[in-house]
Amino acid sequence: MNQTKFLVYFVAFLILQPIIDVLTAASLLLLNLNITFGTIIRFLYMALSGVFLIYMARKSKLSKWYVFYLIGLAAIIVINIALNMNVKDPYYLFQELKFFNKVVYFHVVFLGLVIVYKQLKERSWDIEKNTTKYIWLSGIIIGAVFIIAQVTGTSLPNYAYYKEGYSGWFFAGNEIGAIMAIVLPIVALYAIERTDNPKKPWQWIPFVMVSMGMLGLGTKVGYGGILVVLLSVLIGSGIMMIFMKMKTRQVKANLIVSFALTLLLMLVTPFTPVFGNMYAHLDLLDINLSWGNSENIKDEDDPDGEKEPEITKEQFENLVFSSREKYLANFKEDFNSVPITQKLFGMGFAGNYEVPEEGKDIKMIEMDFHDLFFSFGWIGFLYLIFPLAFYAIKYVIHFVRNIKTHFSYIYILYGVAFLLGTGIAFTAGHVLTAPAVSIYLASILAMLVVRENLIDTK
Repeated sequence: MNQTKFLVYFVAFLILQPIIDVLTAASLLLLNLNITFGTIIRFLYMALSGVFLIYMARKSKLSKWYVFYLIGLAAIIVINIALNMNVKDPYYLFQELKFFNKVVYFHVVFLGLVIVYKQLKERSWDIEKNTTKYIWLSGIIIGAVFIIAQVTGTSLPNYAYYKEGYSGWFFAGNEIGAIMAIVLPIVALYAIERTDNPKKPWQWIPFVMVSMGMLGLGTKVGYGGILVVLLSVLIGSGIMMIFMKMKTRQVKANLIVSFALTLLLMLVTPFTPVFGNMYAHLDLLDINLSWGNSENIKDEDDPDGEKEPEITKEQFENLVFSSREKYLANFKEDFNSVPITQKLFGMGFAGNYEVPEEGKDIKMIEMDFHDLFFSFGWIGFLYLIFPLAFYAIKYVIHFVRNIKTHFSYIYILYGVAFLLGTGIAFTAGHVLTAPAVSIYLASILAMLVVRENLIDTK
């Protein structure tokens, strides 16, 4: 195998992600394995990324800096383990190592992909076109799995109790929801680039397939992801036509198609699981949003009228964060009372946990940036977040400076995919701490910074 093929396969690994996730679900549910097929394959891919970086460090200054960074990251983890073994009681080493493996996955894969894309670009391989195609194929597989699972009645439930929703043949509903939200803008981009007639919107079928799965999940992330992507295309097309005078057939066609799909989404919303789930959540919080009901409390300032339903700050946060805000408050309280060593280098996996009750697991906040901060402390968190923040800020500055030439579907939708990924990481988690999800975010950011020449070329 020549080096170019190896590099292409490295990127094409994106296509296999949904297949790996289905096999992972089978490993857990049918074979009851502790170490799943997906864990092994993804660990090997991360290891290969590390080996490739070390190999390229012989002739690439950039690769050498990346290797030094990863050595520093390994040192921080060793310090974290050594400190917390003497502070935390109990200390579950396997759980801690499993968490660290998930966290470093993004960093190793992202830095590896930067070098891979750099090498492919030097070989005149179209990194944007092929990355779009691979993510599009991944999206088609995900959409097909959801449809087949639902038609055959074999779909897994996404909620255990009072909410509705299904996750196809994917085991982790939160993770597949985040994946679909990141993939959807790229699926839309693939359709946009091939649509120049609103009467022939066939290329949007994969977008509809993925969207149906996202609606079926019954999550706010799924519904919100569809809405954000459609509005991005709709508003972006409008700006191109009105302010940039780009009245091409492609822009007009996609303006009409995105408007029609947005309207369709509004019409089907009352019949989606997420709509019912929101009302179930409101009932759980004892919130009544109906007006004109005799049970409503009379407003003292308007005795002839009725007091509008009110939502407290705490209830609103619970609606948005689904109880994550409570875990966050607990972690903040614990962090304020820990030794200075833990403030600097973190409390490790799930903070200073206690022995869990039988049948219960140790809980994290499930808001990635907060989890990383409390797990790695001030020093560890800043070190961890540096590559993501550095390249993201560098790209945003580059985009703003060149907005006249860069305001196009490619940059809009890749930007939306990245923003959805980081936004979900901040609010709902399961992105930067989930290898199945973080690989998509890593590939998108790596492709953009290489495509725009935002890295050292040496």
